[in-house]
Amino acid sequence: MTTLNGLLVDPSLFTAPYDGALSEGLEANGVKPVWLTRRLRPNESEEIPALNVRPIFYGLTDGPRRRHGKRWQVVKGLEHIAGLRRTAKLARRGFDVVHFQWTVLPRIDIHAIKQMRRHVPVVLTVHDTTPFNGKAVNPMQVNGLDDVLHAVDALIVHTEFGRETLCAQGIDADRINVIPHGPLRLRESGAEERRPERWRIVMFGRLQAYKGLDVLIEAAGLFDAETRARIEIVIAGEPMTDLAPHMRRVMALGLQDVFEFRPHRLDDAAMAALLHSADAFVFPYRAIEASGVLYLVAELGKWMVASDLGAFRDMISDGDNGALVEPGDAARLADALRGSIDREVATGLKSTAGWTEIGGMTRQIYERLIRDRRELAA
Repeated sequence: MTTLNGLLVDPSLFTAPYDGALSEGLEANGVKPVWLTRRLRPNESEEIPALNVRPIFYGLTDGPRRRHGKRWQVVKGLEHIAGLRRTAKLARRGFDVVHFQWTVLPRIDIHAIKQMRRHVPVVLTVHDTTPFNGKAVNPMQVNGLDDVLHAVDALIVHTEFGRETLCAQGIDADRINVIPHGPLRLRESGAEERRPERWRIVMFGRLQAYKGLDVLIEAAGLFDAETRARIEIVIAGEPMTDLAPHMRRVMALGLQDVFEFRPHRLDDAAMAALLHSADAFVFPYRAIEASGVLYLVAELGKWMVASDLGAFRDMISDGDNGALVEPGDAARLADALRGSIDREVATGLKSTAGWTEIGGMTRQIYERLIRDRRELAA
């Protein structure tokens, strides 16, 4: 098998666990990946082997020197442009393909992408077909994304729904490839100590508005006294939104004994201990394509309560290993949470591809694009 050299780009390390697993899958299929990212922040784990990483992005404003504020945002924007210029130069130095995991500033990124395409094919994985899952962000982060989707040689999505969504936006179906998200590794750990009389439901991951914490709180507010005394809900993860209104609502509904908040980034050991301690997991998301947390806990054999969306719909068998509810429906969510108590999983989650298979599917896309380019040049 001929070795292919791939330049993979995730400037902000939005999906580091995915990146690391994909890297292994590519290497298993004869693709040598070089990742262009930022440096690790304090307490972040090394998901991609350091030998495969060139941290060329945001040396002054992220990683161990992470900065906040409008002035630093301007500096970070300039650093992004500098990183793209270095990416474009590297693309001409023996690489067969460039594969973006995310576009950070689409209006700026597109110029670099067009420049790279003069020399090598460019692929983009669209992890979220609804940008940022509807989260309110700086317009610079989304303006021009449609142009980027049309500019690259090929797109990768994780579900058939994602493919349909992009087709509805006018993207040529022949350019859209469905490659599922694979399972993510969870560190082995014993479960942490907890109240044995309570059925523990965990909502884990970066806490963002689209993940529906407010819906979950309203659902818990509908519990009867017996259910309130039986369920505990642990909310854990780095806050990306203001939690104060949610905590006030918990107080107003008298749910202080139901909810436990751990509003910070958990290290690997603490994360593993919490996830192993769960009886069930809840994902009350308003929008999602593929959830890294779902793939992280998929092998634990726990009951799942989730919105009827994206990967949840693809992997959860309603009534066998979990319950699917309409996004935003607090009453149905309350019923599903109440109904999860003492439920045993009858079947595992619907299988997803392993990373060697995913790496092989990705290599096939690379090979097709390289072949098409050579045929056009002949």
